[in-house]
Amino acid sequence: MRSLTVIALMAVLATGLAAAAQIQFSDQTVAAGLDHSPSMYMDMSAAGMFAGGSVADFNRDGWPDLFLIGGGNTADALFLNNGNGTFTDHAATWGVDAMHRGLGTTAGDFNSDGWPDLFVTSAGPVSGPNAVGMHRLYRNNGNGTFTDIASTAGVNLSSPTDFNATGSAFGDYDLDGDLDLFVCTWDGMNGNKLFRNNGDETFTDETTAAGIDQLFHGFSPRFVDMNGDRYPELLIAADFETSHYYINDTDGTFTDGTAASGTGLDENGMGTTVADFNRDGLPDWYVTSIYAAGARLGNFLYVNQGNDVFTDLPESAGAKLGGWGWGTEAVDFDHDGFIDLVETNGWNNQYENIPAFLFRNNGNLTFTEVQGGSGFDHTGQGRSVLTIDYDKDGDMDVVITAFNEPVTLFRNDLSGTDINWIQIALDTSGDPSLCPDGYGAKVTAVTNSATQYFWINGGASYLGRSQPIAHFGLGTDTSVDVTVDWANGTATTATGLTANQMATLTPSVAGAPGEASMQAAYNQTTGEIDVTFNAACDATDQTIYYGDLASVSSYAYSGAACFRGNLGVTSFNPGLSSAFFLIVGTTGFVEGTYGLDGAGFERPEHLSGTACDLPQDLSGVCD
Repeated sequence: MRSLTVIALMAVLATGLAAAAQIQFSDQTVAAGLDHSPSMYMDMSAAGMFAGGSVADFNRDGWPDLFLIGGGNTADALFLNNGNGTFTDHAATWGVDAMHRGLGTTAGDFNSDGWPDLFVTSAGPVSGPNAVGMHRLYRNNGNGTFTDIASTAGVNLSSPTDFNATGSAFGDYDLDGDLDLFVCTWDGMNGNKLFRNNGDETFTDETTAAGIDQLFHGFSPRFVDMNGDRYPELLIAADFETSHYYINDTDGTFTDGTAASGTGLDENGMGTTVADFNRDGLPDWYVTSIYAAGARLGNFLYVNQGNDVFTDLPESAGAKLGGWGWGTEAVDFDHDGFIDLVETNGWNNQYENIPAFLFRNNGNLTFTEVQGGSGFDHTGQGRSVLTIDYDKDGDMDVVITAFNEPVTLFRNDLSGTDINWIQIALDTSGDPSLCPDGYGAKVTAVTNSATQYFWINGGASYLGRSQPIAHFGLGTDTSVDVTVDWANGTATTATGLTANQMATLTPSVAGAPGEASMQAAYNQTTGEIDVTFNAACDATDQTIYYGDLASVSSYAYSGAACFRGNLGVTSFNPGLSSAFFLIVGTTGFVEGTYGLDGAGFERPEHLSGTACDLPQDLSGVCD
């Protein structure tokens, strides 16, 4: 007996596409109102390495927002997206406009209440000397405010002696359904910490117990399943030849697989990203470093060979030369179906005024620099790179933070007829066994032209986290089948999705006895639900009863659709923005139930028991 499969899709229709595809960016910083210039408090030995920022939809209005570190001489900023191409700083009203020695940040819903929270590494307020134990965990209260609970949560301190904490990342290393936290520290070697989420807004330091030796100058951590066993590995870009690849042993511990895996060859690992650059279904690992001809080897792209073994691409592949590299991200900027790379850089002396790099994937594991003439023009002291579709036009834009320089927003102005796309966001609010926003899930997109893959994770590009969605360039393809392999081993498939939309997928939810399945799409344009019913039940005919979700307790049905036969597909629109549905066979027994609204999946609890066959005969509509 199969279970009722529910797929909730929230469609965001794209605007029309122009002609002649080419990569083109424009600086929209001023037009977007993104007025923020970090200024680091210079009493720290490593002040020149900062500051960062993170992307999340903090007010859950469907538009991605930006949190940006100020550095001490400037307050931290929370730029909420106005939905019209502009941002407004609401840090003061939300309670996060701190004047402190902020360093890096990440975002994630650590307490699974539906609201993205913030973790910020810090060396303390500017009212006193730099200090340890000053990290901040801002709990999103869901009402336009944050509360710092780092001390009570047990994550305010990552090192007893060193205050130069750097990047951090949320991820579920033990697959218990909540977000754990890893924090990197550059100074010394006793501040790289793994905090396990206890599920009660507290964390426990499991670093030693988990087998993390801390012997690295950490910058950028990521939790990603690199070997296909669902348990995420811990990847750490670290300075002075100390980058690490930790293999998840699936029992709460890790094994240092750096040497055996062929990774850790980068001399000065700083930024990091993970993507499938050759479309073989295996995630590859890119680490930024320092390049100097004949002296320093530059960036490393570790190509996954399977079974925790990697090979590095040679310099001739075109993605090594990146100056003094810092932040990086992997995105298909031109929608040709291959993942490109963006990298920012900068330091003093010979590394000043070097442009940020945009590496176009040629489709054969080689890359070409295309930043020149593209409008992607940044020659400052770049640090963090964040990708964000801030205008929701389907292509990914770029935010660059810099050391003691203004933040810059580059809008992707991709144009042409062969630039179709789809974005997949994940909503796991109906399944407590899964992490919020689908962390740990693998998303597969299949079109007539190609199969592509994306791994949802909260990794640090460098000192920050990008928008946590799966973005796929589709080229000329107009339809796509998407499968989500969830971290708990289940899967959800949505077939025939139309290109140029954002779809929000939810995990399959066990329904009442029966074998029927449904797909339901909440259409933001019409404000109604579109339903597709796939018959697979033993009953010859099925009736789908529906009504307003608010009336489910009284069985106040507003209509019904009849489906005859046990093969094929039927579609209908109930004309409602929220609804409950009952699938009823000719016997009058309920074979499946669920409810749906524009915010996601809801299942009527009073229909969830094993004895869910209703007493009344409901088979008459199909007579």
